[in-house]
Amino acid sequence: MNANRQMNKEIEGSYPLPAAGGSSAQRKGRLIVLAIIAIGVLPLLAALYFRYVSPPEVKATVGRPLEPQPLPFEFLQRLDGAALEHPAVSGKWLLIFAAPGGCDERCQHTLYLTRQARTAQGRGLMRLDRLWVITDATTPAPALMATHPDLVLVKATDAKLLQLLGGGESRYLNLVDRRGLLVFRYSDDPEPKAFINELGKLIKF
Repeated sequence: MNANRQMNKEIEGSYPLPAAGGSSAQRKGRLIVLAIIAIGVLPLLAALYFRYVSPPEVKATVGRPLEPQPLPFEFLQRLDGAALEHPAVSGKWLLIFAAPGGCDERCQHTLYLTRQARTAQGRGLMRLDRLWVITDATTPAPALMATHPDLVLVKATDAKLLQLLGGGESRYLNLVDRRGLLVFRYSDDPEPKAFINELGKLIKF
């Protein structure tokens, strides 16, 4: 009898009974399930938090995005009477400035800014052309044009085009994409560095 009891104790010592709460495999399985749930739920909770509790700050653009609309190129022509090539053919973005041909000091500052903005694009400058829409019958001074050899002079044959660019008396910078759509509008004196950086990002597309 004593020998049997001793044998049972040895057997129990060799094969311990499962601990309460399940085996290690079961615990590992539960942890895996919890991890899968966390992976699925945490991104959703984070999205809800940033959407309703602490939304991230939205960086303002320098220019004003416009509802894209086609620029009527049929109302634009070069001073020699030739038609202006559509960006869809040339593959260029267009930075358009409308002002009288007399070009006062404010006008000259804007032209200088557009020249610097284009030059600052480095190799990307070939993606961008500058247009000056002359809004009156005055011919720009040759000395002024000598400082802007890349500037394309055009005239509007219909007042509707000037209204589309912000109005005949308003001096805005308008950006037309490679599809020929008017997409952005700037004041005639934006902060130079921010304007140059934003323009560079836009014309990459």
